[in-house]
Amino acid sequence: MKIAGLVLAGALLAACGSTTAANPDAAHLDTAVKALHEGQVVDSVPCLRADLPVHHNHVHVGVYVDGVAVKVPAGIGVGKPWAFDNTGFLVAGSCFAWLHTHDTTGVIHIATPALTVFTLGQLFQVWGQPLSANGAFNYSGTIAVLVDGRHHDGDPGAIAFTPFENIVVELGRPPAPPPPSLYDFSSLQR
Repeated sequence: MKIAGLVLAGALLAACGSTTAANPDAAHLDTAVKALHEGQVVDSVPCLRADLPVHHNHVHVGVYVDGVAVKVPAGIGVGKPWAFDNTGFLVAGSCFAWLHTHDTTGVIHIATPALTVFTLGQLFQVWGQPLSANGAFNYSGTIAVLVDGRHHDGDPGAIAFTPFENIVVELGRPPAPPPPSLYDFSSLQR
């Protein structure tokens, strides 16, 4: 009897362990930033200390999980140690990649010595996070990407950045009401 009970308990534990864990909610989405160092190149995007860019453009990236907004972290593409001003704007790091964030608004700064077109996939590589048609971050499942309010079909990583574009990544259920099609860049800090 004891052996049958142990076998049954083992089978129940195995069954419990084999179930797929639920996807994270917005509070538990892993948006951690990849550590970078001076001179490192990630997917053709260098992290440089003394780069004085001639071209400086911006795009906005918003992330939602089951309709709930997730903060895009400051420090994507910035080597540590970091220094912030009194408003929470990241003003210094050991290096800045040509794609980086200074704050949690989702504004991506594109600073390059020559006009260069980058993609959402390159941003996610610099960020240190996965992105595919089947999920992003530590979320696996339904993903929709909108560019200025229009659904993008195909590989989300292939979306090329255009200055002042608004890109929304929706994981799971979309937000209701939908996020704005355009982002207001008027309060942008350089």
